[in-house]
Amino acid sequence: MNTFKKSVIAFATVAMLAATAVAPAHAKSKHWKKGIGAGIGLGVGLGIAGALLNGTRQNNSTVYVQQPQVIVRQPVCRWQQQPVYNQYGNFAGYQNVQVCN
Repeated sequence: MNTFKKSVIAFATVAMLAATAVAPAHAKSKHWKKGIGAGIGLGVGLGIAGALLNGTRQNNSTVYVQQPQVIVRQPVCRWQQQPVYNQYGNFAGYQNVQVCN
């Protein structure tokens, strides 16, 4: 962690402590007297520090991507008899033809 990030974290911590120390103990709300204000300030300060520290982490793990598998389907071929017509349109017989899908 470099010195700039350490300085930012230190500044955030000091600002959080100053905000909780300056909070008036004689506020109209009962919650300030019970320390809830200090707890909220502490939680916010720790949240800021955690966000700053978490942003410095680098992900060095290797991600392996599996290539999609291409399935090549072989054509299905079969023999079929088709009718054959002469030049006048009359039926002349059948012819064997290979038909593939």
